[in-house]
Amino acid sequence: MPEMSEHDRRTPGPVNRRVMVIGAGISGITAALELAGLGISVTLIEKEASIGGLAASFCCKAAERCNKCFACVVDKRIRDIKNRTDVTILTQTVLSDLKGDSGAYRAILDNAGRILELEVAALVVAAGIDPYDAALKGEYGYGYLKNVITARDLEVMIRERGDILRPSDGRRPQTIAFFQCVGSRDQAAGNLYCSQVCCAYALRLIRLIRYNYPDITIAFYYMDIQPAGVHFADFLSQCREDSKIRFIRSIPSKVYHAPATDSLRVKFADAHQGEIREENFDMVILSVGMTVKKDAISITDILHLGFDEDGFIDDSEAREGVFATGACTGPKDIEGSATQAKSTALNVYRYLMSS
Repeated sequence: MPEMSEHDRRTPGPVNRRVMVIGAGISGITAALELAGLGISVTLIEKEASIGGLAASFCCKAAERCNKCFACVVDKRIRDIKNRTDVTILTQTVLSDLKGDSGAYRAILDNAGRILELEVAALVVAAGIDPYDAALKGEYGYGYLKNVITARDLEVMIRERGDILRPSDGRRPQTIAFFQCVGSRDQAAGNLYCSQVCCAYALRLIRLIRYNYPDITIAFYYMDIQPAGVHFADFLSQCREDSKIRFIRSIPSKVYHAPATDSLRVKFADAHQGEIREENFDMVILSVGMTVKKDAISITDILHLGFDEDGFIDDSEAREGVFATGACTGPKDIEGSATQAKSTALNVYRYLMSS
């Protein structure tokens, strides 16, 4: 991230220059807060009825200590942005057109059916991502096997209910399987890239489960483990030392219902034994990858944004004064998205000061 110079810190923001930030997830909120802190008026628009994006549904994953999931940071920044008088927040709002020239754009907005026009000098696209649709992996049974859920579903369950319960009967599971790389590094899904954050994300959930429910045993099925941050190696070692967490280097091929035990039967290739095996679990958690939001296509057309080879937003040939940031530009966790958003805000500020 580029450092802010003393000149940047002392110089007041450009007079009467407004920036629009599209998307009120962690990246958009962070960019808006940074710009407002530099003295720039900001309008933050969000398609949904509330702000915070995907990460607003994440639970705290602290076990015996903080596990650096940054879910608390999202909650804090939502509170911070709502308290700013120099940031206008418009929910249920989308950009429908952009007219004019660089530095003096007229943004045409659809605000819940009401058409608004706003003069802006620059725009920041923080469109966020969608989780991969686990139902597309029919072999795992998501959507019809009740006790197969995604890691996002598990996050919401823990945050809202404070417990882990099987959807089928409301009982707490005793055995859980986590599947990694669901919709990532998957040629059949058309996504060859690694979503980068899923390993650490799942392992933090696993540590939380093991801390709160010591009787639960967990199998972690993976292709390989993507490192995440300077402390991740120590964190991973702690997970491996837990006798009730099994690391199985295999991607399961099938999940089906085992009616005799009312459990889920998981089929996978055991590389150590050189054979196909099956095991029973009470629940299966799918760690789904990231995909760019489908509705971002309309924004990219308006702003002349492109896509990289993995389908994420590329702003290298965007209209002047248009910037993209956060996970919509490539897979990132909360910390990475916020860090890039701060850097992008500084780039926007310098652009405004020079134009």
